[in-house]
Parts: sequence; structure tokens; C-alpha cells
Amino acid sequence: MDLATFLSLAGAAFVFGISPGPGTLAALSVSTSQGLRSGLILGAGEAVGDVVYLTMAILSLGYLSVYLEPVMYVVRWIGAGYLIYLGVMQFRLSQLELDSSNQIPTNTVKQFLMGFLIGGTNPKVILFYLSFIPLFLDLSNISLMTGIQIILTVYFSVFASLVVVCGAGNQIKSWVTKPSAAKRLNQITGSVMVLVGLLLVVS
Repeated sequence: MDLATFLSLAGAAFVFGISPGPGTLAALSVSTSQGLRSGLILGAGEAVGDVVYLTMAILSLGYLSVYLEPVMYVVRWIGAGYLIYLGVMQFRLSQLELDSSNQIPTNTVKQFLMGFLIGGTNPKVILFYLSFIPLFLDLSNISLMTGIQIILTVYFSVFASLVVVCGAGNQIKSWVTKPSAAKRLNQITGSVMVLVGLLLVVS
């Protein structure tokens, strides 16, 4: 993989990782409620979940793109509906619900697994790797070493984006505990999730 392809792939994966979605919102939520370390553990799990789909694409992109095309259409609609639902629920959250961390595991392994499940069940991940990456990488004709390079590049780029999210979350922890600020944050993140869901529908 040449330098230009590496930079393009790393940049695209970073933007993908930091874009609004269940993963970034979960990382922000955990980092603000339990601290930076917990957010990073969750983010590491999310990045692993992401590269599972990338590995599947590298190993059998041709098969996936042909036989899973109808499934991708269904996944997009299900994912859109789920994001809209989460957005509405987030918009309606109160200060108490925002600050409560009893639904977020405190165990390191459970936090990692929670992140893995978020990344591994995010429909945005499937759509991204099956539609965008093949635009500049021929995944059906690459060597084992190139495949490993692609996986590592995407993993660390996605994780780096979540480090930024978690770092920002840790810095604004004292701000979001204010009732008025928490309500505003809920409304903003909820609106963004609804918007992303609607964009999935019309795209």
C-alpha cells in the first residue's frame, strides 16, 4: 500500500469514526460519566467491532457485495429507524438520566465487550466498508501483508477518532452536569441522531 492510499484510507477512517453515530455518542457518554479510561476501553472495543466487517470485506468482498445487497437495503432501513428512535429518546432525556451511570458497566472486560457490540452491530459500519473502501482499494486482489496493513490502519484511525471524542467528553464533564447544559446536550445529540437516521433513509 503506497503512502497516498495509506493517507486516504487513514483520513477516511478517522472521519468515519468521529462522525455522529451510536459509537461516538456511547464513547462520549461513558467518558463523561466514568472518565477517560472507561471511554478509551469502550472505544477500543468499538474499533475491534468495526474491523470485523472490514476483515469480512477483505476476505470475501465479491461474495458479500453480490449476495448481501438485499440485506444491505434492509439493514439501512432498520438502522435508520433505530437511530431515529434513539435520537428521540435522547432528546427527551432528563438531567438525572444523563448523569446516571447504572446502565454503563464498570468492569473493564464488560466495557470492552459493550464497545465491541456497539461497533459490531452498527449498520453504518457495514455500509461504509462495503461501499466506500472499494472505491480506492481493490480488496479482491490484495496480498496478505496489504490486508493486514489495511486492518491496522483502519483500527488505529477509528480508535484515534474515539480518543478525540473521549478526550472532549472528559474535558466537558463538569459542564454537562449542569441541568441546563445537560438538557441542551441531550437535545443536540438527539437531533443529530435523528438527522443521521433520515440521511440513511434518503441516501
